[in-house]
Amino acid sequence: MPLLALSILAAAAAAAPAVPDPAGLIRDPDLRCVAAVSAALGILADRKTDDAEQTAGLTAVFMYYLGKVDARHPGLDYARPLTALMNAPGYAQELPADLKRCGAEAEERGRTLQTLGDRLKAAVPLGRASSG
Repeated sequence: MPLLALSILAAAAAAAPAVPDPAGLIRDPDLRCVAAVSAALGILADRKTDDAEQTAGLTAVFMYYLGKVDARHPGLDYARPLTALMNAPGYAQELPADLKRCGAEAEERGRTLQTLGDRLKAAVPLGRASSG
């Protein structure tokens, strides 16, 4: 896992005042996406390829799901539920389905953001010379 993702998880764990029950959290679809994207980042790092664009994209997806979980569980000690999830029997077999589901949601969100950006670019004249 890249240093950025590990640092984020370590900082969240250090700041956590209380820990919700990991057994309940490992079924949270967004936490499962945090785990799946973490695994994908780890695989990318293990390949030792210098694909900055792919790493940046996966990091953005990681942050998206981390934000969704944070919104529902502020101060979560991520290390506990992620460790429980990633060590759960059968997790390796479930990972491909999580990656597919999480990827599809992230792609849809990306299209939504692209559409929003296009609309704002057309509607807001930032960076254009104003007449007047």
